[in-house]
Amino acid sequence: MTSNPSTTSLNEFFTSFGGIDFLMKQSIVPVVAWGEGEKCIRSIGTAFMISCTGYLITACHVLLDPQDRKYGKIVRKGNSISFMEGLRMGVLIPTNPASGVMGNLFFMFQQSWYWGEWKDSPLFHEDETIDILTDIAICKISLMPDGGGHQPLNLSLNRFAKNERAFVFGYAEMDDIPIENRDGGLMAPDFKQDLYVSVGEVMDVFPENHKKKDVPTPGPCFDFKAKVPGKMSGGPIMGAGGAVVRGVVSRSFSGEKHAYGAMLGPVMHLPLSKGISLKEMMNSGNEGIAKVQGQGL
Repeated sequence: MTSNPSTTSLNEFFTSFGGIDFLMKQSIVPVVAWGEGEKCIRSIGTAFMISCTGYLITACHVLLDPQDRKYGKIVRKGNSISFMEGLRMGVLIPTNPASGVMGNLFFMFQQSWYWGEWKDSPLFHEDETIDILTDIAICKISLMPDGGGHQPLNLSLNRFAKNERAFVFGYAEMDDIPIENRDGGLMAPDFKQDLYVSVGEVMDVFPENHKKKDVPTPGPCFDFKAKVPGKMSGGPIMGAGGAVVRGVVSRSFSGEKHAYGAMLGPVMHLPLSKGISLKEMMNSGNEGIAKVQGQGL
């Protein structure tokens, strides 16, 4: 997947072997946020790795959660976002018990990108709002502590077809994580981190929803019959029998078997930093993104 493979490390050995649950949790990870002085780490949603070098995908509304719920401020520069005032936002990746170290590693978002247009309110007491082009955001985290790579999922640029089975993964209703003060330092005790799976058929696809606004989910999307609890937003939606990621969880309805997913393909052509797209990164071979066929339409 990459023309610049990392050197062999003990960490990479341990992250490449283990049970199915552990291996899945190396690629599909919970999104969390913590503000300095708060007593809990907030569990916000789900993300998944798309490159060995640390690029990952989540839902745009997950990335904007601190501003929407007013517990943190963001700084915008073009289509990139950073966080202010002691807010740390990122993902948790578990260590392999075989390494002799139990727990999770926290990887803070170093860079984040979204696509949408901010609009000022005519009322002075109302905050500005965003018209999201697609409910997908790209984030970048660091390599593993010893320089080892991450474990990406396979991507597909092709859209779902009607009646195709969709496989959804995420951290459903994951509780916030309490923080304790132990021996003068902050520690998070053991917490429940279960990966939830749901399966359902695709009912319809809306490839031009960014123009026609056929459904309220922003951008090119599709809907499917599956129960998708809260905090699975940003999780991967896999097709082709569960072999490749074709979408991202965007919206669901509490207690119902009905949800929406953002199409992955169109986002692969949108520009990130320096105008380079994920498709170009994939073709370069420098980031460790699995090469797949498809047009992204």
